[in-house]
Amino acid sequence: MLRSHWVVINKKTVLIALSLLLLLVIIAQGAGRLLSRGIGKMMPPQQMLQTGLEKTRASSSFRYQAETKLTSEGKANTDFLSKVEGERVAPDLVRMKGVMMNTPIEFIQVSNGSYFKDQPSGKWIALPGNKLSDSELFYAELNPLAYFNFKDVPELKYKGLDKVNGEKLILLEMRPNLMDPFLELRLTDYFFKVWLSPEDYRLRQAALQARDKYNTKGGIEINLRFWDYDKNITISPPEVN
Repeated sequence: MLRSHWVVINKKTVLIALSLLLLLVIIAQGAGRLLSRGIGKMMPPQQMLQTGLEKTRASSSFRYQAETKLTSEGKANTDFLSKVEGERVAPDLVRMKGVMMNTPIEFIQVSNGSYFKDQPSGKWIALPGNKLSDSELFYAELNPLAYFNFKDVPELKYKGLDKVNGEKLILLEMRPNLMDPFLELRLTDYFFKVWLSPEDYRLRQAALQARDKYNTKGGIEINLRFWDYDKNITISPPEVN
């Protein structure tokens, strides 16, 4: 004769087991989302940087902010050398507004025509045939991606995920050799911190420091921010009186 067997399970034990199972499911789902977004795909740092720069340059448009300060004995001056916000639309449309050397400035570049706004009168002044957005004198303000043309990057480190403005970004630190000789004419020993999107590796933020070749206590500090990639941005020539 077969006897019935009853298994008595403690209710508290069941609840603990179910809680652990639910936690494992949540962790697995979260890991899957991270992998699909690219966070878990640990590319080598050089590949992350190269991929990010290529995708950034290939963007049809983006907005940016640039702050440039002179430094002395490792400390930034309290006054901004320049602080601007701008928009770029491929291949050659630029709009920028901000302050340079404590002076308000507003600029538009459309093809080979440049336009400056005269602040006292509010009128736009045309400079036909001048493509100032490619001028070395205004790289940070008009063409911040020019700082990311590297000959090579002999020192590059992956520093993990860094929370910036509530968002987790990939942080890289590097000491590159720049392609443009103008950028190394007066400055040397460039050090970059670069924050990349974990989704597509495009640039989100960057902090650059360089030392003055002829004044060991002086240098420059540039902070950049990029957003609104591939948005519908319209830049048109202003009305010139």
